[in-house]
Amino acid sequence: MIGNTDFIFGDNLETLTHILIRCFSGGILLLLVWFISFTFGGDWIYGLHSKWFVMPRQAFDAIHYGGMAFIKILLIVFFLLPYIAIKLVSKKKS
Repeated sequence: MIGNTDFIFGDNLETLTHILIRCFSGGILLLLVWFISFTFGGDWIYGLHSKWFVMPRQAFDAIHYGGMAFIKILLIVFFLLPYIAIKLVSKKKS
């Protein structure tokens, strides 16, 4: 009976690793789109936002770069590190 539980638990861990790496990949894709659109269309985006909010260009750039850094840290902490930890633990059990 214990062996059957280990098999189900290992199967769930494998599914979880697939979910974690897909979430991480999707987040990196989002960051890439954000970076490319900000790099090539930053002036247009700033012009659009400056109609609604009064802020200097330096503050606008800092908000975007800070947001990208924040999202990257969240992706690493909540998706990549658990993925790596589960993979390391599952290899030790084998």
